[in-house]
Amino acid sequence: MSFIEMKNIRKDFGKLTILHGVDMTLEKGEVISIIGPSGAGKSTLLRCLNHLETIQGGSIAVDGEFLAEDKDGKVTYASEAKTKEILAKMGMVFQSFNLFPHMTVLDNIMAAPIYVKGMKREEIQPIAEDLLSKVGLLKAVGLEDFIHADSRRLSGGQKQRVAIARALAMSPEIMLFDEPTSALDPELTGEVLKTIQQLADENMTMAIVTHEMAFAKSVSDKILFMVDGRVEEEGTSEEVFDHPKSERTKAFLKSILRA
Repeated sequence: MSFIEMKNIRKDFGKLTILHGVDMTLEKGEVISIIGPSGAGKSTLLRCLNHLETIQGGSIAVDGEFLAEDKDGKVTYASEAKTKEILAKMGMVFQSFNLFPHMTVLDNIMAAPIYVKGMKREEIQPIAEDLLSKVGLLKAVGLEDFIHADSRRLSGGQKQRVAIARALAMSPEIMLFDEPTSALDPELTGEVLKTIQQLADENMTMAIVTHEMAFAKSVSDKILFMVDGRVEEEGTSEEVFDHPKSERTKAFLKSILRA
């Protein structure tokens, strides 16, 4: 069994089916980029993996354990305790940062380890400071100035890198990125992509929804191209970007690369 296995995923919103039997597998240490036009179901697929959405068909397994399993045509989720255990393996970064606006940079990063894991402040603070350094946020400013900064006053690129540090503070085995640069100005996008590339270089298992085609090609072991809630094509970066088989893939890449 692969490290992550999503099989025949169906997701409905009311009478509307958003995902039509989608499969996605990922081995430990691999990076997959999920690309495709808006409305293809890319973000929904990630949200199903992280249990932010429930599925109506199919199965989801992480590290050999089922989060959701199709039994006799009905999806059954793991117990609450097992679900928490599986979800603890995953960290997620959203396009809109989702920092706690009333908290400082440091408190944003320490909140989950303190309140979810029960870690003590003095135990997690050195880890939080190391993570801020890791994502490149302590180069231009002093440590004390930055960690106690009001998170509302940060630039978009800084907010997103704090969000990445916050997710990493829970020591996840898998990182999920849902269009992490779509809310950023072009000059700030590179800061975030550099941080994600660094995680890839360290063999972090990652699933990334992105419109940054050049980045997806360079960082990914696998590409999943989705259209209308279905997987249209999948393969290595070279296979999908340089030798696409599907006409829809060819048309999409031509339009987005030209843009």
